[in-house]
Amino acid sequence: MARRGVTLLEIVIAALILAIAFIPVLRMVDFGSVATSKVGHYAKATRLAQELIEECKHVPFKVYQKHYADLASGDSFEVHPQFYKETAKSIEQFFEENKDSMKDYGCVANLKAKKNDLEQIAEVWFEVEIFWRDRGLKGNESLEKRIVRAGNAYFNSEAM
Repeated sequence: MARRGVTLLEIVIAALILAIAFIPVLRMVDFGSVATSKVGHYAKATRLAQELIEECKHVPFKVYQKHYADLASGDSFEVHPQFYKETAKSIEQFFEENKDSMKDYGCVANLKAKKNDLEQIAEVWFEVEIFWRDRGLKGNESLEKRIVRAGNAYFNSEAM
Protein backbone atom coordinates (compact mmCIF):
# COMPACT_ATOMS: atom_id res chain seq x y z
CA MET A 1 0.00 0.00 0.00
CA ALA A 2 1.50 3.40 -1.01
CA ARG A 3 1.88 6.13 1.58
CA ARG A 4 0.74 9.68 0.79
CA GLY A 5 2.96 11.50 3.33
CA VAL A 6 6.27 13.30 3.04
CA THR A 7 9.38 11.77 4.51
CA LEU A 8 11.86 13.63 6.70
CA LEU A 9 14.50 13.32 3.96
CA GLU A 10 12.25 15.08 1.46
CA ILE A 11 11.62 17.92 3.93
CA VAL A 12 15.37 18.35 4.57
CA ILE A 13 16.10 18.43 0.83
CA ALA A 14 13.36 21.00 0.25
CA ALA A 15 14.66 23.16 3.11
CA LEU A 16 18.18 22.97 1.67
CA ILE A 17 16.95 24.04 -1.78
CA LEU A 18 15.09 27.00 -0.24
CA ALA A 19 18.16 28.04 1.78
CA ILE A 20 20.35 27.96 -1.31
CA ALA A 21 17.76 29.98 -3.23
CA PHE A 22 17.71 32.70 -0.54
CA ILE A 23 21.49 33.25 -0.49
CA PRO A 24 21.47 35.55 -3.58
CA VAL A 25 18.52 37.47 -2.16
CA LEU A 26 20.32 38.06 1.14
CA ARG A 27 23.50 39.13 -0.66
CA MET A 28 21.48 41.57 -2.75
CA VAL A 29 19.98 43.11 0.40
CA ASP A 30 23.46 43.44 1.93
CA PHE A 31 24.83 45.01 -1.27
CA GLY A 32 21.89 47.42 -1.34
CA SER A 33 22.56 48.63 2.19
CA VAL A 34 26.27 49.20 1.41
CA ALA A 35 25.40 51.07 -1.78
CA THR A 36 22.86 53.21 0.07
CA SER A 37 25.50 54.11 2.64
CA LYS A 38 27.98 55.14 -0.08
CA VAL A 39 25.40 57.25 -1.88
CA GLY A 40 24.52 58.87 1.44
CA HIS A 41 28.18 59.77 2.00
CA TYR A 42 28.39 61.35 -1.46
CA ALA A 43 25.19 63.33 -0.91
CA LYS A 44 26.29 64.62 2.50
CA ALA A 45 29.79 65.50 1.24
CA THR A 46 28.33 67.36 -1.73
CA ARG A 47 26.00 69.35 0.51
CA LEU A 48 28.87 70.22 2.86
CA ALA A 49 31.09 71.35 -0.03
CA GLN A 50 28.31 73.62 -1.29
CA GLU A 51 27.70 74.96 2.23
CA LEU A 52 31.40 75.76 2.59
CA ILE A 53 31.37 77.77 -0.62
CA GLU A 54 28.21 79.62 0.33
CA GLU A 55 29.59 80.47 3.77
CA CYS A 56 32.76 81.82 2.14
CA LYS A 57 30.68 83.92 -0.27
CA HIS A 58 29.08 85.71 2.68
CA VAL A 59 32.42 87.15 3.76
CA PRO A 60 32.87 90.70 2.40
CA PHE A 61 35.09 90.81 -0.68
CA LYS A 62 37.43 93.35 0.94
CA VAL A 63 38.22 90.90 3.74
CA TYR A 64 39.66 88.46 1.19
CA GLN A 65 41.67 91.24 -0.44
CA LYS A 66 43.05 92.22 2.96
CA HIS A 67 43.77 88.66 4.16
CA TYR A 68 45.35 87.49 0.89
CA ALA A 69 47.76 90.29 -0.05
CA ASP A 70 48.80 88.51 -3.28
CA LEU A 71 45.24 87.68 -4.33
CA ALA A 72 45.65 89.65 -7.56
CA SER A 73 48.59 87.46 -8.60
CA GLY A 74 46.22 84.79 -9.89
CA ASP A 75 47.79 82.13 -7.67
CA SER A 76 45.66 79.61 -5.83
CA PHE A 77 45.47 79.95 -2.04
CA GLU A 78 44.12 77.65 0.62
CA VAL A 79 41.00 79.14 2.21
CA HIS A 80 41.60 79.71 5.90
CA PRO A 81 39.06 77.89 8.10
CA GLN A 82 38.14 81.19 9.78
CA PHE A 83 36.09 81.94 6.66
CA TYR A 84 33.91 78.83 7.07
CA LYS A 85 33.76 78.17 10.81
CA GLU A 86 30.24 76.70 10.89
CA THR A 87 30.75 74.41 7.91
CA ALA A 88 34.11 73.27 9.31
CA LYS A 89 32.26 72.04 12.40
CA SER A 90 29.73 70.20 10.21
CA ILE A 91 32.49 68.59 8.13
CA GLU A 92 34.31 67.48 11.28
CA GLN A 93 31.05 66.03 12.63
CA PHE A 94 30.41 64.22 9.32
CA PHE A 95 33.79 62.49 9.49
CA GLU A 96 33.42 61.76 13.21
CA GLU A 97 30.00 60.15 12.71
CA ASN A 98 31.37 57.96 9.90
CA LYS A 99 34.81 57.11 11.29
CA ASP A 100 33.85 53.43 11.45
CA SER A 101 33.12 53.32 7.71
CA MET A 102 35.67 55.87 6.44
CA LYS A 103 39.42 56.41 6.66
CA ASP A 104 42.00 58.76 5.11
CA TYR A 105 39.46 61.56 4.96
CA GLY A 106 39.77 65.31 4.69
CA CYS A 107 38.68 68.56 3.11
CA VAL A 108 40.66 71.05 1.02
CA ALA A 109 39.29 74.47 0.03
CA ASN A 110 41.12 76.83 -2.33
CA LEU A 111 40.42 80.21 -3.83
CA LYS A 112 41.80 81.89 -6.92
CA ALA A 113 41.16 85.40 -8.21
CA LYS A 114 40.28 86.23 -11.81
CA LYS A 115 40.90 89.70 -13.24
CA ASN A 116 38.89 91.65 -15.77
CA ASP A 117 40.27 93.70 -18.70
CA LEU A 118 41.00 96.62 -16.34
CA GLU A 119 43.21 94.37 -14.16
CA GLN A 120 40.68 94.53 -11.33
CA ILE A 121 39.79 91.43 -9.36
CA ALA A 122 36.41 90.64 -10.88
CA GLU A 123 35.73 87.36 -9.13
CA VAL A 124 37.15 84.79 -6.78
CA TRP A 125 36.70 81.12 -7.57
CA PHE A 126 36.25 78.75 -4.67
CA GLU A 127 37.08 75.09 -5.20
CA VAL A 128 36.34 72.51 -2.52
CA GLU A 129 37.35 68.88 -2.42
CA ILE A 130 36.09 66.47 0.22
CA PHE A 131 37.68 63.03 0.10
CA TRP A 132 37.74 59.71 1.95
CA ARG A 133 38.36 56.01 1.54
CA ASP A 134 35.73 53.48 2.54
CA ARG A 135 36.83 50.99 5.15
CA GLY A 136 36.90 47.51 3.70
CA LEU A 137 37.88 44.10 4.85
CA LYS A 138 41.16 43.85 6.73
CA GLY A 139 44.05 43.58 4.31
CA ASN A 140 42.13 45.30 1.50
CA GLU A 141 44.03 48.58 1.39
CA SER A 142 43.52 49.16 -2.32
CA LEU A 143 40.13 50.82 -1.91
CA GLU A 144 39.81 53.77 -4.25
CA LYS A 145 39.62 57.30 -2.98
CA ARG A 146 36.12 58.80 -3.01
CA ILE A 147 36.14 62.46 -4.00
CA VAL A 148 33.48 65.16 -4.15
CA ARG A 149 34.46 68.42 -5.82
CA ALA A 150 32.49 71.63 -5.97
CA GLY A 151 33.30 75.09 -7.25
CA ASN A 152 31.65 78.45 -7.59
CA ALA A 153 32.52 82.08 -8.23
CA TYR A 154 32.11 85.05 -5.93
CA PHE A 155 31.72 88.21 -8.01
CA ASN A 156 33.19 91.51 -6.93
CA SER A 157 30.33 93.99 -7.24
CA GLU A 158 32.78 96.91 -7.06
CA ALA A 159 34.72 95.84 -10.18
CA MET A 160 33.74 97.55 -13.39
